Amino acid sequence: MSFVERRRYERRPFDKPIIFHLKALDTKINRAGVSVDISKGGLGMIADFPLSIGDILYFEDEIKVDDLVAKSATVKWASQLQRHIYRLGMEFRR
Repeated sequence: MSFVERRRYERRPFDKPIIFHLKALDTKINRAGVSVDISKGGLGMIADFPLSIGDILYFEDEIKVDDLVAKSATVKWASQLQRHIYRLGMEFRR
């Protein structure tokens, strides 16, 4: 059985520290992560903080990809790699 890639946009390596804010339950959480890859549609990231599908992250610094400027993203998937290390797939909000 062969694997079929379902992404709309090509991902490419993108290694950059990312500082983000998460607003939840009337609190604002400031955290940091490291990006892994990027496309016009989204960002892959490693973080030390567990996030849930649907969480919205607001980036401290805008992320620029070609002609796109992203200020926030929605977590589309999350998996725990190790204790306190999480891999996230996010879709940019437009």
